[in-house]
Amino acid sequence: MSTGINILCYKSKTLANGEHPLMIRVCKDGKKKYVSLGISINPKYWDFNKNKPKPNCPNRQEIEKLIINKSKTYNDQIIELKAEDKDFTAKTLIEKVSKPVKRMNVNALFLQEIAR
Repeated sequence: MSTGINILCYKSKTLANGEHPLMIRVCKDGKKKYVSLGISINPKYWDFNKNKPKPNCPNRQEIEKLIINKSKTYNDQIIELKAEDKDFTAKTLIEKVSKPVKRMNVNALFLQEIAR
């Protein structure tokens, strides 16, 4: 089954300043998971039909750049997992993107164990 990545303005949650958080929605096998982009936007600056900032948004270019970068990160991870023929869920995909595995050499591993 295909995997979908969407960026949306999460209308269900209103922050204290009246803005809504921007979220990434990962859909896989009929299950949806949401991850915050860490920014929020006033609903009057968001086009809910196109799921992108309106042209009159004050910091539209920065928001669009962040959206493109995050979407690319998730899509690259999906391609990598499919190329390796690994099975994944929306949750494991989010975990893999959020906490990438850090490769270590033997010396670094021993130093980490000694420090622990």
